[in-house]
Amino acid sequence: MNAAVAPEQSHAATQTHERGLLRFITAGSVDDGKSTLIGRLLFDSKGIFADQLDAISRAKHKRTVGDTVDLSLLTDGLEAEREQGITIDVAYRYFATPKRKFIIADTPGHEQYTRNMVTGASTADAVIILVDVSKVKLGDDGSVELLTQTKRHSTIAHLLRIEHVIVAINKMDLVGYDRTVYDRIVGAYQAFAQQLGLKDVHPIPLSALAGDNVVAKGDKLAWYQGPTLIELLESLSVVEQAHAQPFRFPVQLVARHNGHEANDFRGYMGRIEAGQVRRGDQVLVLPGNQNATVKDIQTLDGSLEVANAGQSVTLLLDQYLDISRGDMLAAAS
Repeated sequence: MNAAVAPEQSHAATQTHERGLLRFITAGSVDDGKSTLIGRLLFDSKGIFADQLDAISRAKHKRTVGDTVDLSLLTDGLEAEREQGITIDVAYRYFATPKRKFIIADTPGHEQYTRNMVTGASTADAVIILVDVSKVKLGDDGSVELLTQTKRHSTIAHLLRIEHVIVAINKMDLVGYDRTVYDRIVGAYQAFAQQLGLKDVHPIPLSALAGDNVVAKGDKLAWYQGPTLIELLESLSVVEQAHAQPFRFPVQLVARHNGHEANDFRGYMGRIEAGQVRRGDQVLVLPGNQNATVKDIQTLDGSLEVANAGQSVTLLLDQYLDISRGDMLAAAS
């Protein structure tokens, strides 16, 4: 086998079968089911451990009846959150399917904590805006009144230029999975989204509590012919503008095995903020304006030939330079 082309072929095969990391957030009003939805995603996709499940099943603040597990407790980690039954701070969770890796940010729904929602949304590729069907006012004259927080979070998504907007019409079980109710709410939201300027909007009916149309379709929404929520998330494209920019790598930590030896291992750890770097590339060290060559790119999974924006790596250079935390490695040309 030609060793020179094997890494490229391997990378191409990986891209074919597994899409890139997707960062997404949940947003909505208080008690729209954001934490429960994330818990359902983690539970049904086998993204939680047995001890975690056991811990929340015995939690004193659970809000479910009998032996039913309160899945919202998987993300509501603060004691105040569990006591009050609301999300206050942004909670991040990681999970993966055979097709994709995900980082979820569960953000607060209360108006008082909107700034925390903005924090979670600032790095998101997609947003799931939950709409509780039981709270939407449906007039006899055909009018539909969306909640203020639904409009506010949609506006924030537009201002932050989040690429994909998923409108999850939640708690469909409370209206008997009525398609007419769903269609009216979706119609009202799409009219608002058009006025706002949102382009890539994906409506989807579901019940986070019952698990309908989250990971599995179920039989209650037979009239809905689209993908489940997890299928939709797996299919979304992520356009990384940072990949097309020149290489930029802020040094977060200088790793050394034995600091008193002059020839000790010295690696520069951090996250690639833009572009890509290959073994053998020339880099410029700022602010000292020194040039060096990348000798190796190391990760927990081993050495890499190339690394891209968004990856956390340790760079080894061909010479020892006076580089410290806060310095920048950039493309030499």
